[in-house]
Formats: sequence, structure tokens, C-alpha cells
Amino acid sequence: MSAACISYTRVPHSSVLLLDYLYHYDRLARFYSGAPNDLASYRALAGRISSNDEMRRKVTDVLARQNKALGASDATLANIQRLSDPGTYAVVTGQQVGLFSGPAFTLFKALTAVRLAQQLTEQGLRAVPVFWLATEDHDLEEVAATATFDEEYNLIQLADSGERPAPRSSVGEVKLTAQCAEALARLESALPAGEPRDRLLRDLRETFQPGVTWGEAFGRLMARLFAPWGVILLDPRDETLHRVAGGVYEQTILQAAELRARVLERSQKMARLGYHAQVHVAEDSTLIFATQEGNRVPIHQRHGDFWLDGSERVTQAALQERLAERPLDFSPNVLLRSVVQDALLPTLAYVAGPSELAYLGQAQALYESFGRPQPIVFLRAGFTLIDQRTQRLMEKYHLGVEDIWQGEEHLSGKIAAAGFAEGWAERFEQSEGDLRQLLERLHQDIEKLDPTLLDTLKHVGEKMNYQMERLKGKVSRAALGRSELLRRHQQALLRFLFPHKDLQERRVGGTYFLGRAGYSLLERLLSQINTHCSDHQVLTY
Repeated sequence: MSAACISYTRVPHSSVLLLDYLYHYDRLARFYSGAPNDLASYRALAGRISSNDEMRRKVTDVLARQNKALGASDATLANIQRLSDPGTYAVVTGQQVGLFSGPAFTLFKALTAVRLAQQLTEQGLRAVPVFWLATEDHDLEEVAATATFDEEYNLIQLADSGERPAPRSSVGEVKLTAQCAEALARLESALPAGEPRDRLLRDLRETFQPGVTWGEAFGRLMARLFAPWGVILLDPRDETLHRVAGGVYEQTILQAAELRARVLERSQKMARLGYHAQVHVAEDSTLIFATQEGNRVPIHQRHGDFWLDGSERVTQAALQERLAERPLDFSPNVLLRSVVQDALLPTLAYVAGPSELAYLGQAQALYESFGRPQPIVFLRAGFTLIDQRTQRLMEKYHLGVEDIWQGEEHLSGKIAAAGFAEGWAERFEQSEGDLRQLLERLHQDIEKLDPTLLDTLKHVGEKMNYQMERLKGKVSRAALGRSELLRRHQQALLRFLFPHKDLQERRVGGTYFLGRAGYSLLERLLSQINTHCSDHQVLTY
């Protein structure tokens, strides 16, 4: 496997916040707990994490029960035992429980948590990886579908609409349907025959079955995929866990206005510095949801009164009583979720995706109110994976991944230049050189004659360069039009490496790559993760 790193400054859709977090951390250090690539940050934070032995025992008992039910490996059960020791920390990551493990970056998240836990342990900070299953989320549409490629790299959608007990029930309560089997059949037909496909399909058919809940199916698959590294799975939809974290929910109810003001102030500060706020916080938000007739609905606060889904008034005392009697009726929004997570776990680091950085910067404002430090936020590894067929095309046309990311017009020019023998690239290069020399001579002559005409010359030069670029584009398209083969190669590269003008890891399910390269791909990816460098990686497998 060959690998290369690309700075996120050259990766499409990289936000200003992401770039500053990676390359200019000092600009936004106030919004986080420590520099992610500095071991001193982790050592300092470790000294601030308090440990309640009784709470830790309760949580690890739940984790042992949950992971055994999911078919956990001996390595996972050993890590749970380690976590029961007050000297062990957690490196946590998490994701929505997507169909067939969801987009490829879900696997990259888990692998990054494994790698970071390994390296912290080597440095004397004993840590274990934990994956938070986002079963309390109610947005089924985001997890009900995934995608794979066919032989021509066309995206094939795989979906299961799910059987919901209520229109907005938590995903953890949704059951798979017969559509799941149909999706597996489509996946089978899209993958090449062989041991990698057979093993993957066997695991998927044994975990994603009609009638099984989304959370259980996802958890069972993840338990198998990450068995060698002992990744601990945590499903928050557990009454014991909710009771352990009950103080967070009660404080959120009692201090709803204060917590809301903190987050709003933080969001405004980030916006003033040019950073986007990932999560919109309304003027009546309380940061928590409640269950109403099976639906997960937000709790609002208006003029001191609480409202369920904006329509049913409820007193503060009634909410507290309900929390004590039925703790599972309550769940956090995305900002409070991290606080609940760290009330349950001794979290030293949280492995986040690029889009999570913003809301974690917002959430940091809550931690002081709850008397605990926010974990170090570590960016998950990002990969673009290249198979041998694509690699051969890229070598044939002298292309890098960045050429594909720049879009169809740029790519057509590169392919046309390399795919034809007429010498068009050399001719345009010579013409552009001649034009530059002509303009330089004119600049010298006009500067002596009448310097006021230099702006006009500059404008003329820009127009000439623009027209030259237009001509190059037309010649490239004409060249591609003469060769159906070159056009097919161009489209295959775009579909595989920049599907729907998005990063591959976000559009394609991880199961596609496992079904072609085998589970050993996970080990190879893990070996490439460098916790001292968070650049995007391009790997050929």
C-alpha cells in the first residue's frame, strides 16, 4: 500500500475553522481544551479528570453487559476491565448507527480512536478506545441509506426505510425490514466474487436482519470489525447510564436559561472571528429532548415555562419528577451529548470529524457549568482510497487526486494533454510563454512612452489570458469528444474519487472497500494513521 499526505488547505470543502484548528491552533485555542498534537495537553488534562469509583463501576458493568450481548471479543472485554481501573482513560468517538456501518469515515473514526489510545498508552497515559453508538438520534433519513460502486464506479444506493414505532422515535427503536435483504442482494451483485465479499456478506447477513433494531445491527457489525483492537461499544439508551448521568439532565432543567446564554454567547464569539456555528441554538432551547407518545421532541423554555414540542406546557417540578421516574424519556441534544458522555466516561480525548469541530467549540462553553474539563478534540484520520485500476489511469494521464478534485474542466485538459500525440499541451505552453514575453516587452515600452496606459495594458493582458484559457478548455473538450475511451476514463475518475463533487469517504460506504480489499484493509489503514499529523491521506490498496 502506497500513501501520500495532502494538506487540508488543498482538500475540497475544508472550512476556515478546520484549517485554523489544524494549522493555526493559537487563533481558536480559547474554544478548546488543548492542542491535539501536543502530549503536554493530554498530561495536563489527565490531572484534572476526577474519578468516582462507584460511578465507574456502574458504567463498566453496563459496558460489559452491552458488549457481551453484541458478541464482543476477548480484547474488548479486557479493555472494559482496564477501564474499571481509576488509572485508565477513554479515547471516545462516535457516529450515527448507519446502514451497513454507514459512510467510510465511520470506520476511519474508530481506527483513529484505536491509534490514539495506543499511542497515549505508550506515553504513559493508559487509554482504551470507546465508540458511542448514537442510538438516541431521531433523524432516520441520515442513516437509512448508504452507497456502493458498481464496476463502472456508478453509485448504487442501498436503503432500508425502517419500521418506526412513532414518526420521530429514536433510531435505536427502529427495526430493519425486508428491504435490508434486498439491499444486501444489490451489494452482492455490485462486488466481485471472492473471499473478501463472501466474508463481508456473511457478517452483514448475520447482523443486519429484518426485525433487529438499528442500534443492535450496527453494534454487532462493529464488534466484529474491530474485535482485534478491543473497541468498546456504548449504547446510551440504557436506564442505568441515564441514572448515572441524571445529574446532568437535572442541572440542565434547573439552569436552562443560564446554559442557553452561555452557548449563545460562545456562538456569537465564534461568528465574530469568522467561524461558523454548527448548531443553531434557539432563544427558547433547553438542550434536551423528551419522549412524547413515542416521539423524541425538544423541550423549550419560554418566560420561565417549559413546553414539550412547543405545544404542551409542563412545570419544572413535573420534569424533575419524570426524570426521576423515567430517566430514559430524556436525551441530550448534540451540544449536551458530549457533557453526558464525559459524565459517564473518564474521557481524555474525543475523536471528531471536521464538521464536529464547530459544535464542540460551542459545547466547550457548557463544561465549566458542570464542573468538568472538555476532552482534547482530535481530528479523525481522513482517507481517499485508490484501487489498482484507478491508479493505472492516474499514472497513464499523469494525474494526482487534486487534479480530480479541481473538477471536470481541469481534468479534461490534463487527460487531453496526456492522451493525444498532437502536442496540444506543448503548443499552448509555448503560446502562453510567447504571450508573456510580448506583454513584458509592451510593458517596458509603454512605461517609457506613457505610464498611464499601463492599467489598460494590464486589462488587455488579463482578457488575452482569459481567452487563451477558454480556448484550451474548448480544445480539451474537442479532444475528449474525439475519443470515447478518454471520456469514459475521465468520468470514471470523477465518479470514484469525487462522487457528486464530494469527498469519497463521505459518499461511499466503508463496506464497499472491505468487500473488495478484505478486512485486512483495516489493519493497513490503522498503520497509516499518524497522531502527529492530521493531513488527509491518499492510499492505494
